[in-house]
Amino acid sequence: MAKYTLYTGLSLIILGLYGYFSYNTITVLIPAFIGLVISFLGILSFNENRKKLVIHITAVVVIIGLSASAKSLPSIPGLIDCFNTPGLEIINCSKFQRPLAELFKSIMSLILIPYLLVSISFFVKARLSK
Repeated sequence: MAKYTLYTGLSLIILGLYGYFSYNTITVLIPAFIGLVISFLGILSFNENRKKLVIHITAVVVIIGLSASAKSLPSIPGLIDCFNTPGLEIINCSKFQRPLAELFKSIMSLILIPYLLVSISFFVKARLSK
């Protein structure tokens, strides 16, 4: 679970940095900031004495991240249409007021949802093993 936490955080950092360097806007760094917190917690979770507590804290951070980004999931079909339109870049997509924000929030959600499901499974297995 510690490695998966670290990988999830690093994925979000890469997502945010890619968005920042590709589109030169500061708001796409939000996934990187959340990923930084998750990565730090992932490093802390390698200590077996703190693992359960740190994973619980990480789950709370993931829930906060999902509460901010999950509302963009229904926009995925519209984003796909923007990508499939020849000659149209995502930044110029007229279907959304802020297409980059929708894109990066959707991807962030798609990274965080599996982590939340795996952490719930981790908690259930830990509880059943007692």
